[in-house]
Amino acid sequence: MSRTEEMGPLERDVRLGWTLYSAQPDNPEVGRIALRVLAEHPWVSGMRILLAKHRYACGEVAEARELLLGVVGLHDEQSLGAARELVILEHHQDDNAEALRWAAFVLRERQDRWRDWMDLGGMTALTGSFEEGWGLLDKAVEMCARTEADALPMALVRRALFLLQSLAPPERFIPAAEEAVRAAPADEAIGSPLIWGYLHQGRFGDAEELALRLLRLNPTDASASVPLTMIRNIRATLEKDGQTLGDLHRTGLFERLWKELRDQRLGLDLASALNALDAVMPAELRATLLPPLDEEAADAGDLTSEIAAWHAGQTPGAGRVWGLPGDFRLMSPAEFAAMDAAIEADPASYPQWRTEDLGEYYNQVMTDDAGGYLVELMTGQVIIRRSGADDEPVAESLSAWFWGRVAAFGGRDPRPAARQAGSSTVED
Repeated sequence: MSRTEEMGPLERDVRLGWTLYSAQPDNPEVGRIALRVLAEHPWVSGMRILLAKHRYACGEVAEARELLLGVVGLHDEQSLGAARELVILEHHQDDNAEALRWAAFVLRERQDRWRDWMDLGGMTALTGSFEEGWGLLDKAVEMCARTEADALPMALVRRALFLLQSLAPPERFIPAAEEAVRAAPADEAIGSPLIWGYLHQGRFGDAEELALRLLRLNPTDASASVPLTMIRNIRATLEKDGQTLGDLHRTGLFERLWKELRDQRLGLDLASALNALDAVMPAELRATLLPPLDEEAADAGDLTSEIAAWHAGQTPGAGRVWGLPGDFRLMSPAEFAAMDAAIEADPASYPQWRTEDLGEYYNQVMTDDAGGYLVELMTGQVIIRRSGADDEPVAESLSAWFWGRVAAFGGRDPRPAARQAGSSTVED
């Protein structure tokens, strides 16, 4: 007699429900099985967790949360499992403060699982207590090495991902990512950002070597082929002018690329900020914005492509609707071109706009219609530039500037909490 034949009806249904869930979480049969079991055996609280996970997979978040809270309230052997599921649910719903509350709840009950410490560390960092959270991530890795050595590759990858999500600086993320890649060489989730981390540090040989290694494992991996092609194309172009990748690295460009690719991966990039702004901007602001360019024109033009594809300028004199000092408003392609032509025709009259060195390149974004400009530098930093005055830093990036506006208009700013503070000094 097989093991399945030896099972009773309850055990068979429980196993079938979880097996189906593993294969297809939103399969309606999962819900039917869970409800059937609970109708006959309401004390089998593990099936309430299965039903909650199924509901979540079907997009029924409130129902899933209610089911899990009910299991926690039973105070039985499944309650901690339900609390762990609530950590995951709230994190995926971007409520990291609530996820942190549940992670702490779990650890008050039990302290011997490295995964629980990893969740606590991740949620702590994502709610703005960076050093404390990152230290807890290290503690979780050490605990895993002592208690569950076979799971160490998973722990190293999870630590690196939490460091990435909490915007850890490259000097902290890169060593952790290197450990993870050594332990789990095929993990693209860490390999790709590590390539860009190497570029940030000017380690071009390491970046190429890692990209080639990932492509040997998966020849279709665009996250490895794109930076590899970029490195080789830029190197060839620079060599024609007698320059090197090291020269370009000194401009700060690769630091900017690291941040942009990281933010894009996390949904914190400029395009995401502009999409979020669309949902919350006041009607008064919307009425002053010019129509967008099509994608091809936006990519080919001189304006920041994401902004041009969103709105290609703003009515002159309308800067006050942003609600910030200085009354800056978006420049149009025609205004951008006219200013560049004037600078090129009479550079002596525009000493602050010289571009004799790669690191001096810039991109105008906004004007106050009184000689002041909001400018994006090669490093990605955003400054205010006026004739006869020192450049005034206002944001670490355009995405940070626009996320600040999203928050000011009542939208959700998804960046880790402490990173939001001071991200745009123009708002102070």
